[in-house]
Amino acid sequence: AGGDTGAAPERIDRTPAKGATPKGARMSKASTQSRRGVEEGDPVGRLLEELAAKLPPDQAAEASEFARQYYALTAPDDLAERPLADLYGAVLSHWHFARTYAGGEPKLRVYNPRLEEHGWTSTHTVIELVSEDMPFLVDSITMEINRQGLTVHLVIHPVMKLRRKAGVLTEVMADRGGDAGRFESLIHVEIDRRTEREQLDALRDGLLRVLADVRAAVEDWDGMRARIGDIL
Repeated sequence: AGGDTGAAPERIDRTPAKGATPKGARMSKASTQSRRGVEEGDPVGRLLEELAAKLPPDQAAEASEFARQYYALTAPDDLAERPLADLYGAVLSHWHFARTYAGGEPKLRVYNPRLEEHGWTSTHTVIELVSEDMPFLVDSITMEINRQGLTVHLVIHPVMKLRRKAGVLTEVMADRGGDAGRFESLIHVEIDRRTEREQLDALRDGLLRVLADVRAAVEDWDGMRARIGDIL
């Protein structure tokens, strides 16, 4: 059965951070309660600690800013019910995917995360998108997913201001003002799991089709308004 379409996500390091309890080791009751409180009460804060501990310093700052913006608008309940390792794996997967993008046509992949290949796992099929920011993206994606008889379980949709050089990400900008950088939509959608290659290809093709329609409509908008003005 097929698992991915598009480029394979980069393998994510899931080894425990320095100071973490190894798998199978026992923690004291107090330590367990304290650790659980950090994870459940502030999953993003704990995630930023993991990124700082696991990544090289030159990558940790960029990945941390990406992660902070990535989950900023996600409902706290959606984050709290997920294992920290999966929050970590999902955001790093999308960060790696977004590190090269030349603009123009959106960058899209549809895949089933597997621990041994991708470093994180999910019971759902995952859609990841990198696109120049424009209206109607989430609505159009959701409509196509529903048209194919699938249910949406989670949508994460940050709009980030990114600086690139020759298409390669050089900065996730905390300051959204000024002329530097470009606003881009990062969309992560989790849907009913599909494992057959034909199903994954059909979903990817359908999404690319509606995204092309969205782009054409947005690019033609000013021209259509001008023509309407001429007619009126």
